Amino acid sequence: MAYKEIVLTKWNSITQEQIHTALVYLFCFYMLFFSFGRIFIQIGQIASILLLAAYYAKGFRNTNLHNFGGKKFFLIFFAYLALNILLSEWPAQSIRAISSNWWKAFLIPFIAMELVTSEKDLQKLIVAFSGAAFLQGLDGIWQYFSGFDLIHHTAIYYDRLTGSMKTPRVGNYMAIILPAACGILYFTKQRGYKWGKSICATLLIPAVFLWIFSLTRSGYAGACLALFTLWAFVWPPFRWYKFALPAAAASALLILGPSRISLERLMQDSRWEIWSFALKIFDHFPIFGAGLKTYAPARDMLGLKQIKTHAGIPHPHNIYLQFLSDGGVIGFAVCMLFLFGLLYYAFKAIRPNVVQEMQSRSSSYYWRYTALFWGGYLAYLGTGISAHDFFRTWWLTIGMAMLGITLGACTYGVNTPKSQTSI
Repeated sequence: MAYKEIVLTKWNSITQEQIHTALVYLFCFYMLFFSFGRIFIQIGQIASILLLAAYYAKGFRNTNLHNFGGKKFFLIFFAYLALNILLSEWPAQSIRAISSNWWKAFLIPFIAMELVTSEKDLQKLIVAFSGAAFLQGLDGIWQYFSGFDLIHHTAIYYDRLTGSMKTPRVGNYMAIILPAACGILYFTKQRGYKWGKSICATLLIPAVFLWIFSLTRSGYAGACLALFTLWAFVWPPFRWYKFALPAAAASALLILGPSRISLERLMQDSRWEIWSFALKIFDHFPIFGAGLKTYAPARDMLGLKQIKTHAGIPHPHNIYLQFLSDGGVIGFAVCMLFLFGLLYYAFKAIRPNVVQEMQSRSSSYYWRYTALFWGGYLAYLGTGISAHDFFRTWWLTIGMAMLGITLGACTYGVNTPKSQTSI
């Protein structure tokens, strides 16, 4: 009994604010070392979930989730996942898709949503992602000159860098975190550091180097989509001539860029084969699809043989086509509502507040920081056009982290007087 009283007394002495502080610093640690090994991921995931539960227990009414107006997006999406498993042609295959993702990835947006209760929290996250991009970039530079990465001693994959992630997919990871990492430009400016530009260059150049020399086309698409959208649609003023830049850049890359992104290489890409197979599966299961993560068994059932693509690839390398083959018209509509509905939900809050901040020359950068995390989430959606299985855990986790931070910042910013969001 005495032991229980001691534990209860200790629990009562801990405030919700203290738990929040611990959660923020833990999550920053988690994101800083996310790409360097599973031990960091496991520690970050489990400890964050425990702290989130404690944070809710101390007062759910004070949380961003309680005040979040878009809970219906998550409810509809999670209901669809359950239904798609029940209706799956291969239920065991579908259950495996979320057997670990439910806590490794789908809880992440709720954790990330609670991180932001001030501009200082956003700054801490900006520094964490800048540090993550810098460290991974350094490893990429080491690999470029030595032939092997420093952490796992992974060799260069033909002519493509892998960093510590053992795969050129590191380019997708860098694409997603780069917008947030670029927030270091605002951070150093806001702090008035004498060597601010040098600090930014030191942190960002290695990250951009790895992003470029991973030669990951989906990574190029994701980061460029995010940065262009921020520049053209979020940062004022809006001008139609801005659309000329991506058209010119894309044309130049196709003509003058490396052979991997040449027009000829793109037209001959093996993905066209598996994309056509995904559409054939959708044609066979048009309403509810074949079930979560069932591209491979559905392909085999229909007698489709991957000739140009490795026979072992179990997904269509395009999450939007995956939604069609897995979920049919219903699943595709629900997934689009979830992913892009929340993107637009956040945009409606971010855009006018960014304009107000910039036009008033505010000393606060709260909404500009928020916009950069929104850009990271958009980059995640962009990389999904030609890369990954939707249920690839690390990629889904990073995307959901960007989404959660964005939604938390929007919720807190909209429901809190501006004087309390700034430093």
